[in-house]
Amino acid sequence: MQFALNFPRREFELSQTAVRKGIDNTVPDELVPNAARLSWWLQELRNKINRLHRQESRSRELPIVITSGYRCPALNEAIGGAENSQHSKAEAVDIHVPGMTSRQLVDFIVANQPGYDQMIEEFGQWVHVSVTTRPRGEVLVAKRNSRGKVSYAPLVTQEEA
Repeated sequence: MQFALNFPRREFELSQTAVRKGIDNTVPDELVPNAARLSWWLQELRNKINRLHRQESRSRELPIVITSGYRCPALNEAIGGAENSQHSKAEAVDIHVPGMTSRQLVDFIVANQPGYDQMIEEFGQWVHVSVTTRPRGEVLVAKRNSRGKVSYAPLVTQEEA
C-alpha cells in the first residue's frame, strides 16, 4: 500500500524513545493499510493548510510534524500509553504545525477536513487525531489537574461557538 508523499511510512515508525530503548517500532504488515489511510488524510490536511497559508502570505509551506505515530506494544508500554490506544493500531498520530496553535489546528480541521474519528487538543501543545473507517467526529480537550491526573471533556470549537 502506498503512502502519501509528505508522510512516508518511516514518519509513523520514528520514535526517539524506541531508538533509545532499542525497540523495533516497525508497522506490522497487517496495520500498513491503517497507516497509509492516515498518511493520505494528513496529506490532504497539509495541502489545505498550505493553500490557505499561501493566500494569506507568500512565505514557505507549513509542515505537519508528527510527534508520535505508530506505537508497537513495547513502545506503548514504555511511554505509558493507553492500553487500547489507536496509536497501537496505526490509526492515530500526535501532530503540530509550526506557526499554528493547537487550538487553531483543531478549529481548522473541524472546519476543513472531515473524516477524523477522534481529535484531542492536548494541553495546548499538540493535537491527537485518529482516522478510521467509521469516523465518530469526536472533538475533545485534555487537561491535567493539580495532581497530574488527565481528564477529557468535549471541546467547543470555533464552528460551534
